[in-house]
Amino acid sequence: MLRRLLSTSSKTAMPMVRVATTVDKTKIADDFEVKLTDILAESMGKPRERIMIEIDAGRRIIHGATPGPVCHIVIKSIGCVGEQLNIQHTKRVTDFINRLWGIPKDKIILEFYDLAPHQVGFNGTTVADAVAKREGK
Repeated sequence: MLRRLLSTSSKTAMPMVRVATTVDKTKIADDFEVKLTDILAESMGKPRERIMIEIDAGRRIIHGATPGPVCHIVIKSIGCVGEQLNIQHTKRVTDFINRLWGIPKDKIILEFYDLAPHQVGFNGTTVADAVAKREGK
């Protein structure tokens, strides 16, 4: 029951996103994280305030044994990821990165992880504990 509640509630889930890319950090726009936050908020149905973006630019990454621009994105979330949803998220994020940095779509790799509420800590407790306390359990 708690798992289903957290999977569907936009108020409890906290998508955490890590973007690693070969693109030099001097070429990353100051508002990149905000723009990606907006794309994910719309795609995942999450409030902007709950999304965390980390950018790791200028990395040495190779994909397919060929040098060139690459982007590896890891998205962890309590809910809002799954077989069909990930297709939607992948398309939106891939199109954004391709348009912004010119990285070929076949060099933009995304990983998705559906976290359990007890696996995310925030504000001094876990999400599972915070929800249980809010519900008086």
